[in-house]
Amino acid sequence: MTDAAQSEAFSLLIQMQERVRTLAPQLPEQVEAAPLWTGLSFRLDGVPLLVSLDQIAEILPRPATTRVPGTKRWVKGIANVRGTLLTVIDLPEFFGKAPVPPDDKVRLLVMHAGDLSAGLLVNEVSGLKHFDIERDRRDIAELDNALLMHVQTAYIQNDVLWGVFDLHSLADSLTFKHVAT
Repeated sequence: MTDAAQSEAFSLLIQMQERVRTLAPQLPEQVEAAPLWTGLSFRLDGVPLLVSLDQIAEILPRPATTRVPGTKRWVKGIANVRGTLLTVIDLPEFFGKAPVPPDDKVRLLVMHAGDLSAGLLVNEVSGLKHFDIERDRRDIAELDNALLMHVQTAYIQNDVLWGVFDLHSLADSLTFKHVAT
């Protein structure tokens, strides 16, 4: 390609760029968005709860467990999760509710709280929920009393009160740590 042809091609590209800029729609005015809080939603015997994403390592289908003798009924046993033994707790049963049923909705929330790693069986995981921190925060008085000691706050969405469940508070609980019968 000759210098004249290169110069003409470059000039044509500059003209196209200017035309695109003049015809392109303008960007919308930047608006300050409200800060959002995101949590993983799950149900514990019908009670809608959330957990902070930084408290959950992973979510798994219900694993096969091996019962450990001499433990409370809500300790379902241990499971081998990719070569790591994990204690499996039936969270509804821990709170005195019916054990999770043997169905496809049941999920295992894997938590790591300090030195404690455990898998918590819950009735169902619904996915991520996003809440406007400034507008959606609510009082927790409506929630199930057994759960209140581990619920930090709550958010409301579509007339449903979602309690924010604190797994670190649960892990620190002496009742949770005392698994022997």
